[in-house]
Amino acid sequence: MHITKNFFMMIATILFFALPVNAKQYCQEAISAGANTIYLSCERFGIDQYQITIESEVDINGLGGSFMHINENQATDIRTYLTISADKKTATIAFTSSTAPDFYTPLYILMPGEVTFSWPTDIEWGLCNNDATAYTITVVQPSADGAIAADKTSAKYGEVVTLTATPNEGKQLDKWFVTDGQNNSITVTKNQFSMPADNVTITATFKDKVNLTPAVYQGVEKAEIAGATCTFTWSITRNADQTLTFATRWDKEIVGIVPQVAIQDVFHTMIMQGRSAQFTTTDTYEDGTTLVLFFYMAYAGGATRIDLNYVVGSEKGISTQGIDKVQGDDVQSTKVIENGVLYIEQNGRRYSILGNQL
Repeated sequence: MHITKNFFMMIATILFFALPVNAKQYCQEAISAGANTIYLSCERFGIDQYQITIESEVDINGLGGSFMHINENQATDIRTYLTISADKKTATIAFTSSTAPDFYTPLYILMPGEVTFSWPTDIEWGLCNNDATAYTITVVQPSADGAIAADKTSAKYGEVVTLTATPNEGKQLDKWFVTDGQNNSITVTKNQFSMPADNVTITATFKDKVNLTPAVYQGVEKAEIAGATCTFTWSITRNADQTLTFATRWDKEIVGIVPQVAIQDVFHTMIMQGRSAQFTTTDTYEDGTTLVLFFYMAYAGGATRIDLNYVVGSEKGISTQGIDKVQGDDVQSTKVIENGVLYIEQNGRRYSILGNQL
């Protein structure tokens, strides 16, 4: 049998593409686009906290419309999580995601004109700080109403620390307080935080257990998108446990929509289902607290927002004035609350507050 040179080349090519691409850590790695250079760091802290740092010797005035998938397939504008340093030399994108980000557009940076950089395809998400120091974790028990614990007594930089709270009867956890050696606050998300490069102190407060009747505040807004009028129905529900659920739905297909809600200028990406989206806080809010917030819907070619001054616990129904009638006079709707969750019953069917049939 005669084996040609082309046969060996074909086999070598197949083997080459079958080999896995070696991922590498990006820590101030130089990335160039023409005469422009940035220094890129890609880090993962703990379970689901990611941070991208872009450094430059020239001013960074912002980013163009660069998008990624987080939480598996959730399309997100990375500008949602962008902060730029006062000297405009560093841009930071910090976010949480259950999966590593998938960048499906180039990285557009305003330097000051828009420069197009290609994202690396071999990123290994890790820590750029190689500090192996085991920092001390000190737990200070609350003076009353319950006990707290951490799953570690020490941890290295970037390790995840999990907290547990055991309230006394009739009490519930109010807030966690985690501070470093310089008394800086450390963010706790879902009873976890990433260890800083410092010792930390943990304490907490408890409060009387509440089981409130859910209160719904809702409205309708219209916006011109791609030459057509789109109607957004939105709601804010103060739940029985004092968390807040934000919901919105829209009546037309919107290309590339990324629904978000900003609470006191902190953005949260909403989970989409068809033409609706929802987000529930882990933080709790006292009735009567005024929150400055807005729904923000980025989409291909632009964005629209709904600004609100919301008082926690307040209720408001949807006014039909100026809104197309969507149901006949014979349709009857009833609010139903089961296990602290609000439902709408209509003509024998049950719906969520988003309008999805259950």
